[in-house]
Amino acid sequence: MTTTTIYFSTNRKPNKSKPTDFGKGFSRTGLGDMRFGQASVTNGKIDSKSIKVLPDDPEQGSEALFGELRKSMKTEQKDTLIFIHGFNVTFKEAVASAAKMGDCYARLSGNNYRPNIFVFSWPSDGMMTSYRNDRSDAEATGYAFARGLMKLAVFLHEGKPNKVCNQKIHLIAHSMGNYVLRYALQQAAKIANGQSLSRIFDEIILTAADEDSDAFEFDYKLARLPDLGQRITVYFNSGDLALVVSDFTKGNSDRLGHDGPNKPHEVSAKVVLVDASSVVWGISEHSYHQDSDAVARDIVSVLQGESSEKIEQRDYVPHANKFKLF
Repeated sequence: MTTTTIYFSTNRKPNKSKPTDFGKGFSRTGLGDMRFGQASVTNGKIDSKSIKVLPDDPEQGSEALFGELRKSMKTEQKDTLIFIHGFNVTFKEAVASAAKMGDCYARLSGNNYRPNIFVFSWPSDGMMTSYRNDRSDAEATGYAFARGLMKLAVFLHEGKPNKVCNQKIHLIAHSMGNYVLRYALQQAAKIANGQSLSRIFDEIILTAADEDSDAFEFDYKLARLPDLGQRITVYFNSGDLALVVSDFTKGNSDRLGHDGPNKPHEVSAKVVLVDASSVVWGISEHSYHQDSDAVARDIVSVLQGESSEKIEQRDYVPHANKFKLF
């Protein structure tokens, strides 16, 4: 039996009848209102009774949770991995998915890599028919995520010397979670008043990104993302049917998560492109970050800081400036 603790923050609207659950739509307090807490997931199932929502007060809420995270990072020498889920995901599904991802990475590393998992759950409707509404909510969520992200990073990295954890903070954005990240980046830039953004993360991983293929070409998209991380790894899959649907039926341009960026030779030197098309098929074609051992194993190597050129089961393709998994 495997039980995983998942930390969370959300700007979803709390359910009146179940204060430990969150539904569709934003908190009534506003787009930037964030609630923090934690839950236990056992063998892939979330224990509803274990969901603990902290008071809506910084000292007893976000700061208390961040303090627990920092203690774990320092005493257990654990990294922290922040996860932004994608389209068509409820709050409980987001927590369970984050646990599945963490368990997968632990298994593939022989239990040598088991970071703290912190999931940010934005108000996706959890319905296949709500794509446009989810996309609008993802855009509006950027402000909340930017605020929460900066608070977490400052708390974990600053403070008295005996409290600084010196462990790494990573970020994984999946599917439409990349759209949330785009708008969080824009809000962070506004907060910085046009100055260079501070590096928060060691590794930033974009998987199955439901984002434009020209995203790294424009400041109002993801061009400034390299400011936030030491390395950005972009995984894409040309067989991803979910992104084909996003492209053709929703009126979007070519997707970053389908064929990678339009101009692969013009991306920042910090950006590493990984084509997973040859190792992904079937039900894992869109959620390969946790459903495909081949991709997940590659991700673990990235999170552990292994050099891009030295990760096994990769071939470099010069004309496309990408690594191809095999």
